[in-house]
Amino acid sequence: MTLHLCRIRRPPNAAEETDVKGELGYFGLASWWSTVFTADQRAHIEKEFQPAGLPPGSRPLTTGQKRLSFPSAATLLTAVAGSLRGNPKDRTLAAEMLHKAEQRAKTEDDRLGLHFTYQETIHLYCKWRDHFFDAPDLIFGACHKQIAMAPEVAQILHEQYPRNPLPIHAGFQMMVVLLEKEESYAKAIEVCKQARTQGWKGNWTWRIGCLAKKLGQQGNPVQAMSPSGLGPV
Repeated sequence: MTLHLCRIRRPPNAAEETDVKGELGYFGLASWWSTVFTADQRAHIEKEFQPAGLPPGSRPLTTGQKRLSFPSAATLLTAVAGSLRGNPKDRTLAAEMLHKAEQRAKTEDDRLGLHFTYQETIHLYCKWRDHFFDAPDLIFGACHKQIAMAPEVAQILHEQYPRNPLPIHAGFQMMVVLLEKEESYAKAIEVCKQARTQGWKGNWTWRIGCLAKKLGQQGNPVQAMSPSGLGPV
């Protein structure tokens, strides 16, 4: 299910746009920022977004020169969305950030930016899933999209950080949880195998064993797994 936000578009104010420098100005987001959010919303977002290492009360989004290390618009916007995750009342603001992040990442073919956008979407709606009726569908959708691009992202991470193992993949982790909750154990096992084969961090072999036992108790026994867990003995 796609989240359709109710956006009230206001005519951009030339003075407001001129005043926007900082990270948003650097990435060409001044018009969007001044048009989509009200003055109160903008002030609230800047209050919540306080990166480590900067003095309290800093406004790196709109003042000064670029000071932060975000490599793309999508990664910046995703980080801002993360700073708004702590309050369910800020869900709409965070969702607007993530919507723009996804849009920019696709436009710029920013695969890592898109990966982290979906990751933050999963974190946001998992935190407040009991507050919003559509949260489960939004979580599932973000998991599906992040998993679909996982092989490509894994290759990029290997190329950029050849000495580091792949990190935890939120999409794979949460998809297994969702499938297990639905008692779709066979599908959950396949997702675990896919994540393990690609090399994403996680106790996948152990989870496969637990899911196989539940599948057997469900009346659908599976062949014993090999020690590697890659297939039947």
